[in-house]
Amino acid sequence: MVNGALQVCGFVVTVIGWIMAVITCALPVWRKNDLEGEVIEAIMRTTGLWVQCTYQATGHWTCNDYDSFFLGLPVPLQGARAMTCLAIALGFIGIILSTLGLNCTTVGADNPRMKARLVVISGVLHLVSGVAVGIAVSWFAANVLNDYNNPLTSSTGGVRYVYGDALFVGWVGMVILVLGGALMCCSSWSVDDDEDDRRTAYAYNPPKPKHSGAEYI
Repeated sequence: MVNGALQVCGFVVTVIGWIMAVITCALPVWRKNDLEGEVIEAIMRTTGLWVQCTYQATGHWTCNDYDSFFLGLPVPLQGARAMTCLAIALGFIGIILSTLGLNCTTVGADNPRMKARLVVISGVLHLVSGVAVGIAVSWFAANVLNDYNNPLTSSTGGVRYVYGDALFVGWVGMVILVLGGALMCCSSWSVDDDEDDRRTAYAYNPPKPKHSGAEYI
């Protein structure tokens, strides 16, 4: 049986998670330089998926695009771009499908089974979207941690980076997307079984003709 309240709750949660995925992709602070480890602490450098920014203590800041769009970039950056874009695309498709499949909408109201299937498909898409966001931020974070613990970075006086705000937004968005996708799947998953049970219960069984044992001559 379809749970309309659970559908709406899952829809709202997935929309919030999708917005957080978009914010994660757009934020230029996937990593930032460790100011405590630098002599000049007035300059903050941040790195995002699309731009690199420098913030001065005077309030001025500049952001520059990468020299290459995809090829030639570090593998973690390429992977993070691909996974976040995939997550946003899947989440957008999931929102469209869930809008059509919600029990409170009039689209396809004469076919509740199809609407329920659209909600379940939408939930699965949001689950995959959440996993994709989690892979993107976790892969990028692992690379930041590896570079931070690299002794060559500190010995050569290079810039050491720590986690940026975008990573934490991405992790929260991952949890929200997975939760919302699970809610949407649970709200409509059993509709097919319920309808099959009804068909079995109300199936028409015609009476079988009785054969008489008497012989006619």
